[in-house]
Amino acid sequence: MPAPAKRLLVFPDLGSIETLPPQVRAVLEERFKLAVSEAPPARRAAVDEAAALDTISRLGEGVGIVDRSGEILWMNARLSGVDPELLRGFADACVEGLQALAAAAEAPPDGARPPGSVRSQISTPRGEYEVVVTVLPMAKGGFDRAIGLLLDITANRRLERRIETVDAAGGDLLDLDSGVVTLGVTERLRDLESRIVRGLEAIVGVGTCEVRLLDRRSGQLELVMARQIAPLPIGERLFASATGQGISGLVAATGQGYVCRDTATDPAYVPGLVGARSSVTVPIRRGDELIGILNVESLEPNRFEDEDRLCLELFGRYIGLAMTILDMLVVERFTTNRQVAETVLSELQTPIAAIRAAVEQLRAAPGEAAAAGAAASAIAEALASLEARLRTSTSGPQSILGAEEFLRETTLDQSLAGKSVLVADDEPEIRQTIRAILERKGCAVTVCPDGATAIEEILRRGGDRRFELVISDVRMPDRNGYEVFRAAKDVHPETPVILMTGFGYDPHHSIVRSSQEGLHCFLFKPFQVRQLLDEVQKALLEGSAA
Repeated sequence: MPAPAKRLLVFPDLGSIETLPPQVRAVLEERFKLAVSEAPPARRAAVDEAAALDTISRLGEGVGIVDRSGEILWMNARLSGVDPELLRGFADACVEGLQALAAAAEAPPDGARPPGSVRSQISTPRGEYEVVVTVLPMAKGGFDRAIGLLLDITANRRLERRIETVDAAGGDLLDLDSGVVTLGVTERLRDLESRIVRGLEAIVGVGTCEVRLLDRRSGQLELVMARQIAPLPIGERLFASATGQGISGLVAATGQGYVCRDTATDPAYVPGLVGARSSVTVPIRRGDELIGILNVESLEPNRFEDEDRLCLELFGRYIGLAMTILDMLVVERFTTNRQVAETVLSELQTPIAAIRAAVEQLRAAPGEAAAAGAAASAIAEALASLEARLRTSTSGPQSILGAEEFLRETTLDQSLAGKSVLVADDEPEIRQTIRAILERKGCAVTVCPDGATAIEEILRRGGDRRFELVISDVRMPDRNGYEVFRAAKDVHPETPVILMTGFGYDPHHSIVRSSQEGLHCFLFKPFQVRQLLDEVQKALLEGSAA
């Protein structure tokens, strides 16, 4: 038996359906004309009544007249062709609708016209339907018969449920409980990726995907996260362009989603997932601004339809919000650290000045001038060291903690002696300090001022002369840390790589991507010399064992 019908009093746009008795036709036309007259002017002007009536006629699954007892007095050919279970549900919905309309006519809401029809929904194993019921006035008065229009809403209800799934998945992306907020940047990105994949599997049943964000200055589509889709080879880049940049470039340039039903015949498709046969690519938006693309691929041809594209475009807006919130949290952390550092320096200025004044008084004091002078010099030196340490500790990404003291040491480390290391950083002080530290321990260090130079050196030194360790900054103006990491791994998969970043800010999300592919570790600037050396020793030991 069909599920009980759910009633909702509304005024429908009803029209004549195929060949109806004159009285039935007149009632339907009257209802439709009234609905048109009450529509907004812009809509009313565009409606051709006869055409609309004809359209409604063709869309309906059938129409019939039912009396109070539930007997179907008349039905058209389309309704007569439905299965008996649905026909019985239709008749029951008409009876309930007739009763509801009669009750509303006897006691209408204050100041309101009684409703012209009732809409009911019926669920059957074969689908979901809506019955629109209006009364058929009798010459003697009263409501004894109802006209029912049967509509198949299976597809609409399926879409509604899918949109509900999108909303649930989007809500999961934006659910920033205390546990998520306290995670580090890398952990938050990993958590976000797992939520995106989980959402895609719920929405389209496929989790193989990649997310690229658009760099507004260069137009490049930077890979942020990927699941089972290989990154582009080193040196290859993807840009927002309607031609020559694959489907992702096309979507980023036009802002329009794209369904590739068969990769073998679609000239716009650029290989991503190995063996992929279909894909759907949609824009990621933050409000009206396009900030990236979401690409989902499948091994099955014709796996995606326009409905999938629509759902993923909605999901893409949630991804845009989630990425924006993540960036805001990162920037907030960066800004807070900088403000704390500035506050510490400001607060210490007064006691530092007082100590400096006391030193001058001590130097000028009578008595044992030599002893007083020596004490004053010792205090002044300690004060200078304190100020230097404060500047180093609060200068953020431009410093390495403890470097000054370490560089006074002269002992070599036999485990590091002769090891070839490449260091890439666009900050001269950082790369030169790391070079000095590692050379003091016996390493043979090559420094590079940018990512492109580092990649050239890595490729040039391939084979037996390859670097035994690569240390690279994440943020460089030409190539990011992931590209340097990928070059090192392409030359030799066992080459250990250490990435560095300032305050955890990683706009290209190199750390997450490289962590998934074998990154040894990452260091957040400013880091201690001892921390650097510990990781260098572990990386070289693991590399030698491999």
